[in-house]
Amino acid sequence: MFRKSVLGFAFLVGCVFAQTPSQAASPAASPDPSSVNAGLVLQDLDYTDHLQTLPNYDRGFYYSQALHVKVEGSKPIEKPYGKLVHLRADLAEFSSRAWLTIDTTGGRRDTTWGKSQDLTEDALNVLQTSFDNIRKYGSKVIVRFCYDPWFDGHSNTTAEHEWVLRHIEQLAPLLTKNVDIIVALEMGMHGAFGEMHSDTTITYPQVAEAVNKMLRLTPPELKILTRTGNYSAAVLGFENWGVDFNIDSDVFKKIAEAKGDTMYRVGMFNDGYLGTQYDYGTWGADCKTSICREEGVAWLEKYSINTPYGGEAVETASGYQVINTPEFLAHEGFRTHTSYLNLHWNDKVIARWKAAHFAGKDYEYDGSKIDTLTGFKYIEDHLGYRLVLRESCLPDTVGTSKTLRAKLKIQNVGFGNLTHEMKTSLVLKWEAPEWHCPYTDPRIDCTQPEFYGQTLYQEIPLDSVIDFRNAHSRTITVNGGDTITSFDGTNDLRIVATLKNVSEMPNGEWKAFLKIVNSGDSVNQSIHFANDPKYFESSSVGNYIGSFVYDSRKTESIDVKFRTRGEAKLQTRVERADQKIQVRDGRSRSNALGKKRDGSGDKLFRANGKAVK
Repeated sequence: MFRKSVLGFAFLVGCVFAQTPSQAASPAASPDPSSVNAGLVLQDLDYTDHLQTLPNYDRGFYYSQALHVKVEGSKPIEKPYGKLVHLRADLAEFSSRAWLTIDTTGGRRDTTWGKSQDLTEDALNVLQTSFDNIRKYGSKVIVRFCYDPWFDGHSNTTAEHEWVLRHIEQLAPLLTKNVDIIVALEMGMHGAFGEMHSDTTITYPQVAEAVNKMLRLTPPELKILTRTGNYSAAVLGFENWGVDFNIDSDVFKKIAEAKGDTMYRVGMFNDGYLGTQYDYGTWGADCKTSICREEGVAWLEKYSINTPYGGEAVETASGYQVINTPEFLAHEGFRTHTSYLNLHWNDKVIARWKAAHFAGKDYEYDGSKIDTLTGFKYIEDHLGYRLVLRESCLPDTVGTSKTLRAKLKIQNVGFGNLTHEMKTSLVLKWEAPEWHCPYTDPRIDCTQPEFYGQTLYQEIPLDSVIDFRNAHSRTITVNGGDTITSFDGTNDLRIVATLKNVSEMPNGEWKAFLKIVNSGDSVNQSIHFANDPKYFESSSVGNYIGSFVYDSRKTESIDVKFRTRGEAKLQTRVERADQKIQVRDGRSRSNALGKKRDGSGDKLFRANGKAVK
């Protein structure tokens, strides 16, 4: 029996993503009815981006929250400040090189230092409790550890190298346990702010050893970011990265082949983002000794396609090129797949973005038509992924053949892509029509039929063959001074599913929704499409993609018209049942919806073409 809850009743036969050729970055055209597969109906939906800021996770502007981890008596993060949290956990009390307090009373200068030792059970518990609380509120977290007390920019606080490695051994199980809510690990540990600078004791080999140890001890789902391309190159095994860290070089290709999936797991974070053309030393000025911007961007473009990238946008240094503008991000952001930024730093840059009109033209985000469109709004909405349903085709009628086909076009207009594995499913919803007893004689039993007055939900899992991380954003190709969009982010999704328990399915209209949730997320929150908000039913149901009629008297239906508002229930249909083909005149509704039809205009043919009615 069906229940009022979601239950599985189907399995997927086939489902695949395909990319369509590029189009110019202008407002999307209406779907072309000629592109609809035979037997599918173009759904009467609004296929435009409604420009709302979406509460989707794993991307966006983050709120930073600090946690000073004590040997004993630490207080956890009780409540996250927002949907995306940047957890800055300092381990200064576990480093003999980190000073905690300086007492200058009476002219004294007494310093209290940390102590290099194992992380205590209390310290690990407070971190776990913080993760539990972040999960409870449905938030996600970017994690960074360091030995800089209170993340205050102190130099030479990093613990001795052997202790850094020991702490990684202790932290790895904690990170593994909470990988479902961790967007990325910014592999601080070294230097001021955990940014791998301002410390005379750290070296490239030490950082490489530490990061590689964390890679070995944690699952592949955990993406690990270093502070610069040079450090990432050292982690991956490059020695002369100024020359060899070029995705087209023979050395790069050889290392990439040897590293395999690790190439897609190691990325970088950028806390000098857009401050100069070198991002405050993030990229080199001498391309013979360091990784320069174009080489680094090309690496991120190819290998961080599903790896988070972001950091802090900063003020332009005096005398340097100004690139910290929304218009610059509207180009490079798609190449680097920029997915997150600090909401509060740099506050002056953020304030300028909020005050500036976005002059660009990016599909519905058209500054020439929207006077109120700010640079901040454009960036906020495009960080990470942003999915727009551009076309949806479903069958008009599904019969006892039990085959449900669908063809969707989903455009990712965001800078980046999904970075976590997702669970995808079709959720079907049936709402019973209002019941009116057809009899006036009280002696005749008028019991309400089964299912009337109910709403039924049923779910078809798709995650075994579909991976929404492959719903890629646009591809920008740079050829010398020329820049072209070689792929506009429009992904074709074709689904063929076989229904189960059809004998228990009520006849009538079934609404279809696409639900996409984090595969390890116990909160079960579906991401939102950027279409009209009314199409989003709920986090547990997902995004409306159209409807079809289930009719237990039919085996197969082939529709010859495209669905438009007001015609959906009265259009001519061609139906095949066994060796007979019947043309419905559409002058009255099938009693699959509870009404009678006279059928006077029907034509019935046998498969050999001879009319029998």
